[in-house]
Amino acid sequence: MQRRMRGWTWIGGHLLVVLGLLHAGGHPARAQSEPRVEARVSADSVKIGERFTLTLVAARAADRDVMFPGVDAGSAVFGDLHAVRRGAVRTRRSSTARRVDSVAYEVTTFALDSARVPVLPVRLASGGDTTVVGTPPRTVPVVSVVGPDAEALRTPAALIPFPRPAWAWGLLALLTAAALGGGAYGWWRWRTRDEEAPDETESEHPYEAASARLRRLERRHPSGDEAAKAFYVDLTEALRVYLVRRVGVRALEQTTAEVVAALRRRPEVQDATIRRLQAVLEQADLVKFADAQPSPAESRSVLDEAQAVLDALEATQRRDDAQTRDDAQATDDTPPSA
Repeated sequence: MQRRMRGWTWIGGHLLVVLGLLHAGGHPARAQSEPRVEARVSADSVKIGERFTLTLVAARAADRDVMFPGVDAGSAVFGDLHAVRRGAVRTRRSSTARRVDSVAYEVTTFALDSARVPVLPVRLASGGDTTVVGTPPRTVPVVSVVGPDAEALRTPAALIPFPRPAWAWGLLALLTAAALGGGAYGWWRWRTRDEEAPDETESEHPYEAASARLRRLERRHPSGDEAAKAFYVDLTEALRVYLVRRVGVRALEQTTAEVVAALRRRPEVQDATIRRLQAVLEQADLVKFADAQPSPAESRSVLDEAQAVLDALEATQRRDDAQTRDDAQATDDTPPSA
């Protein structure tokens, strides 16, 4: 009897050990097969316009293919970050059944205080099935570009008093009289010219004025840093002045994001035109604020795209004007009710 009890005890103990191992090993095996993605940044904090590295890492099964977002995905995917370029995808083996893929993006941001990094989608394909896994969202602090000794710069020391010679007062009086006389003469000339002919810039149609400014840019070849910045400043100013005069958007005092948001509130402007305008303005922002240096051929391509966007906006405005005239004519032709 005792030998039988010892036999059952031996069998039961080994059975419990086997069941325990199966129970403990089942969950890690499933967890190990699940894909994991994360986003890493190369700096704890950045400055406005500073370039840094965003790295996406995906751990997946060896039989799956990974697809990371493209560099041209825009703000809809990257949020407050602007992707400048993307590196090659690197793959390493973590085990016989697991692979780890990573890709690095060179990015920058123009956000204030903090830059929002949204959930970045990573697609995993196996056969005919595709799974989308998102990275956890995070925030990158954006620090002020004002140095730590800014307080000393804001509070200059008092000026040292010193006596002024008498001839200085006489020279100051002569300069003041000359300035007043020159100002009066200039005002008189301006009034005379204004009475003779209306201002050519104001009388010219907004579309014609903007097109003329863009055509003048065709003769320029921006090959240096300062030349490229001046080129893109003039290009965006032509578009923004047109938006103010023709569309009624306060584009001269708004950021690119605010201009895009204002246009999206106008149902007559097509989404495709808004996206093309946003791409032109964002490319100009990279040159003006992030020290990007496109080639002359790239700048010519952006100039052609700006003219195409201007043509599309003007076509929309003319259709809207024609519809307004037709509605007004229909109202005038309607006989009054008895």
